[in-house]
Amino acid sequence: MNILVEPLYIGFFQFIISLIIISGLIFLGQHINLLLFRKYQNALFDLIISLIILSQFLKIFTYLGFFKYIYLFFTYFLLIAGIYNLKNIYISCKNFEYSIPKLKIEIFIILTLFLLFLISIAPPSMADALDYHYGIPLYLLNFNKIPSIDFWLYANVGGNGDIFNSLALTLGTDNFVSFLQFLSLILFLLFLKKEIKNQNKFIFLSVFIISSPTILQLLSGPKFMILPQIMTGLALYLFIKSKKIETVDFLFIAILLMGASQFKSSFLISGSIIGLLTLFKAIKFTNLKIYFYIFLLTSFFFLPTAIWNFNQVNDFELINIFSIMPDEMMNNMKQFKENNYVYPFNIFIPSSFGKISTVLGFQIFLLLVFFYKSKNFKFIMYIMFSTILLHFYLGMNVGRMYYEYILWGSIAFIFIKNKNINYNFYTKLILPQTILIFCFCVYFVSISISSLFSNNARNNFMINNAFYYEGIEWVNQNLPINAKIISTIRPVALLKNEFAPTDWLDFYSHENDLVKYFELIKKSKFDHILLVDNDKTHPLINCTGKLLNKSKRFKKSTRNPFNRKSYYSLSIYSFNYKMLPNCFNNNL
Repeated sequence: MNILVEPLYIGFFQFIISLIIISGLIFLGQHINLLLFRKYQNALFDLIISLIILSQFLKIFTYLGFFKYIYLFFTYFLLIAGIYNLKNIYISCKNFEYSIPKLKIEIFIILTLFLLFLISIAPPSMADALDYHYGIPLYLLNFNKIPSIDFWLYANVGGNGDIFNSLALTLGTDNFVSFLQFLSLILFLLFLKKEIKNQNKFIFLSVFIISSPTILQLLSGPKFMILPQIMTGLALYLFIKSKKIETVDFLFIAILLMGASQFKSSFLISGSIIGLLTLFKAIKFTNLKIYFYIFLLTSFFFLPTAIWNFNQVNDFELINIFSIMPDEMMNNMKQFKENNYVYPFNIFIPSSFGKISTVLGFQIFLLLVFFYKSKNFKFIMYIMFSTILLHFYLGMNVGRMYYEYILWGSIAFIFIKNKNINYNFYTKLILPQTILIFCFCVYFVSISISSLFSNNARNNFMINNAFYYEGIEWVNQNLPINAKIISTIRPVALLKNEFAPTDWLDFYSHENDLVKYFELIKKSKFDHILLVDNDKTHPLINCTGKLLNKSKRFKKSTRNPFNRKSYYSLSIYSFNYKMLPNCFNNNL
């Protein structure tokens, strides 16, 4: 059974399950921090530390081939611990000091956050989500192993979060990651409120954070982005705040940074400068034991992946410690843009109304106004500019990646002590952008709210909004139960049958790169292939046999209604896997 197309529960009940899992994570984190990092105990730190450590252990056990023996233990441990801890969370919320919002802007912020919450628990529809972010955990649950790099390239782009999501899918919820991202953002806002203790400043920072259009993208899918960005932001805060870095501080910061990099390797870029600065500062105040701890943490976080990668590639290089993507794929990701403008305009200006959720927004430029307001603020800006420069050369330059610097900027405001700054004025400057976000939230919630309470409504929502959903629904109905299919479209996570992706055909430099891929196709006896618009130019077209079924034309479904302009049809052919590799033709 594939719960993405045949959900066990309605969306609202899935949210309850996700809440219980998070409650279990907080329970575990409380005990970890009580044992190791007592000075860093709060709900946000508890959630983060348990997720980092538990997901890393789960990955190690998966590499060792023990996934099927261990993931059920972790799953039901979190379920039982979460139910037990709900009472403590209820008591904490009951005792939480809050005041009824009196200002219109406060009510507006709360309403916007509530709409973002509803978006975070809506059904999945993001293209990346329906490819590897759900595909990896579903593959793990079906085959008890991580897909080989020779079989599925994008599966090796995923991180610890995709492995951890298998626990949530086991319990029948597919909104765990997106809701976790939302909750972590709320806890981050509460952290800021506690640190600054200035209502007008907090209101400004709340608007500053939620007014970025890309937040709609970040909170509506299972892509682990906001939480790792919060991790690096907290590490930056602790580094700046601490006049001296003792051993416990260094260990906690190191875990935050190394942990973030395990959810997505791009966080190696943003964490490297903070990590080095922390190390230089820590050396002055710690003893030689710190080098032993560095060795232990590096071994725990990076050695398992390095060993796994070593066994995946023939010519192991230094970069393969962190990534085994072929050069063609890595270059493609560096050059990838989510709209048609060149960098840096693509970060701030959408090339069409349908690209509005791909941009960061203009509020980040307000940081320049405050550049000389505080020595620490200025220092954080220098770190940020250095990291952006590094990111430009090594990373993907798209809006969602730069949201991290919005969070870093909000951290920087903690260190501005000037009470005469008119934060209300700056709030009003970015309020129009926030109103735009609010309007988009209202639209998205209006089309998704019914899907939380009815699986029929959920199915209709996904037909209209989930990438290729209606087409794959047709494939699932027309494909024989035991058929194994090669899919030439990305949302393979929606397929009920065993699938083989074709991303290797997009990122090879020579036919020799495809030898192992073809061997795996032949070994597993994939006997069907799915083509879009009956594509006669596909490099595997000479390997096809009889046309078994052809669909009607479907409207291309996307979450943004301005992008629903094209149509497609799908064709299912028999596939002559025994003819590989001779039938492969890269000249078509």
